[in-house]
Amino acid sequence: MIANNFSLQQTDNTVSNFITRYVNFLMLFFPITAFLLVPVIPGTTIITVLAGLMFFFIPLSTLKENKYLFYRDLFYFLCVVTVLSFCSQFINLVTNLKLIKPLILINHNDFTKTFYRKSHLTQTLPLLVGFVIYAYVKYFSTDKIIDYIYWGLRLLCLYGLYEFCFYMLTGQNGDFMVNRTFGEGEKSASLFQTVNLGGISMMRFKSYTGEPSMFVFTVFPFWVLSFGLNRTFDKFLLLGCLILTFSTTAYACMLLFGGFWIIYRRQFQLFYYLSIGIVLLCFVLQMDMFQHLLDSIYNFVFAGKLEGSASARDRSNSFATHVSYWASLNGFSQAFGIGFGYVRSTDFFSTIIVNNGLVGIVVFTTFVLKNLWLKIPGELVSICYKAGLFLVYLIMMATVPEFAYPSLWIYIALGYVLQNVKKPAADEAPTYNYTSSTKLLSNA
Repeated sequence: MIANNFSLQQTDNTVSNFITRYVNFLMLFFPITAFLLVPVIPGTTIITVLAGLMFFFIPLSTLKENKYLFYRDLFYFLCVVTVLSFCSQFINLVTNLKLIKPLILINHNDFTKTFYRKSHLTQTLPLLVGFVIYAYVKYFSTDKIIDYIYWGLRLLCLYGLYEFCFYMLTGQNGDFMVNRTFGEGEKSASLFQTVNLGGISMMRFKSYTGEPSMFVFTVFPFWVLSFGLNRTFDKFLLLGCLILTFSTTAYACMLLFGGFWIIYRRQFQLFYYLSIGIVLLCFVLQMDMFQHLLDSIYNFVFAGKLEGSASARDRSNSFATHVSYWASLNGFSQAFGIGFGYVRSTDFFSTIIVNNGLVGIVVFTTFVLKNLWLKIPGELVSICYKAGLFLVYLIMMATVPEFAYPSLWIYIALGYVLQNVKKPAADEAPTYNYTSSTKLLSNA
C-alpha cells in the first residue's frame, strides 16, 4: 500500500514538474511574434500554439490551489469580456450606430455592419491567449522563469544583430525568418526601415518582433528590470539594441528612467560625469567632419517628430479622428465603446476608448497598474519592476495599439513571481525561491 502511494506521488510530481518546466520553456519563444508555424492560420506563433497545447495538461496538475486560482481568474476574465461585449453590441443595435470612413477599421469589409462584426470575435481570441499566458506564469512558473525570459530576449537580440550586420555588409534585408502578414496577406509583419546617419545607411533594429516600435515595447520593461536584478550583461545588451532602434519613444523613456535612477540612487557623481561626456560629445559633433552625423541623428530622431514628420502627422491625425468620433457618440457608447476589435488606431488610448469606452480604459488600467502595489522583496527589484510596468503602460497608450503581445502579459504576471522571492539582505541580489508552488518544490 505504501509502495503504491509512493508511486502515485511520484507520478503526480512528474506531471507537475512537467507543467512548471513547460511554462518556463515557453519563455524562450515569447518575443517571436512575426513568425507563424502555420502561415495560412493567423496567430499561430510558437508561444500561442504551445500555450494552447498546454491547456490540456492543466487538469492533470496536482497543485490544486494553483489550478483553482487559474480557472477562477480565467472565469472572471471571460465574464468581464462577455459583459463588455453584450453591452457594446446591445447599444449598437438600439442606437443604430454609424461608422465613418476615416476610422481605421480592423476589417474593412461590410463597412455598414455594426452588430457583432467579424473582427469583434477574431480579435478576442488573441486577447484570450494573452490572458492564459499571464495565468500560466502567475500560477505555474518557478523562479527559474526569469532566466528563461532573459534567454528569450538574448535570442531576440542575437537575431536582430545578425539582421543589422547583414544589412551593413550587403545593403540588403537579411530577414529569413518572418513570414507573418497582416490584412488580406498583402502587408508583411516585418517592417524594413533604414536610417541614413552622416552618409552611412543603417537598418533600424527590429529583430523578429516585426518593427522597431514593437521591439521597444517588448524589450524596454525587461531592460528596466535588469537594473534591479543586477543582470549586467543583459542590461548592456538590451541597451545597445534599444539604441539601434533609433526610436524617439525609446530614447525619451531611457532618459526618463535614467534621470529617475540617478536621483533615486543618489548617483550625482555619475550625473556630473555624464554631463561632461555629453558636452564633449556635442563639441566633437560640431566639428565639420562630424556635424553632418549630428544633424542626421537630430533630424531623424527628434526634429522630424517635433516639426511634424509624415509618421507624426499620421499618428496625430489618427488620434484626433478616433477621439473625435468617440466624443460624437451617445453617452452609453462613450461608456462601453462600440465593440472590442472594431478599430485599430496608432496608439492604444484612442483604440480602446473607441472600442471599449471609459469602462474599458478603467478596467484595463486597473488590471495593469494594480501591480504597482505589490509587495516585492528587495527595494531595487520592486522599484525597477514598477518603473518598467508604468513606462511600458505609457509606451502602449501613446505609441503602440498592440494588446496581445505576450511580453506585456508576461511582464504583468512576473510581478507575482517576484513577490514570492526570498527577501535579500541589504545591497544583495535577490535569492529566488518561488513559494506559490511549495508542494511541488518540496516534493521534487
